[in-house]
Amino acid sequence: MAQHAKFDVRYDHADRILHWTMRDFWEMADVAAFATAMQRAVAVLGAPPHVYDALCDSRGFPVQSGEVSLALGRINDVGRTMRSGRTAIVVGSTMNKLQAQRTLIDPDLRVFLTLDAAMAWLGEKP
Repeated sequence: MAQHAKFDVRYDHADRILHWTMRDFWEMADVAAFATAMQRAVAVLGAPPHVYDALCDSRGFPVQSGEVSLALGRINDVGRTMRSGRTAIVVGSTMNKLQAQRTLIDPDLRVFLTLDAAMAWLGEKP
């Protein structure tokens, strides 16, 4: 598991879910460290493409600057070229939900206000 002051990242082999938690306000250096941690977490799976779901707990992650939001969107775009599966993002407010839905465009991504709803959606078979 990768731990950082502003995020944690781990891959659960049993559930085939990449979990990460995001918190606080980020600078671009945090985005770069996060991208590296995400790559390392799934490196154990070998060469892409990979099949796994993803669950992000960002309830402690306030609305970010436009620059940070766009950079996180680019990380999502790159990740989607290397894997298939669903992505559930749990946010702490309706404003965060709107920002995530605006910047993270993906047919297999949903934004939730509760962890239970996100886990239920990931557990559904498409």
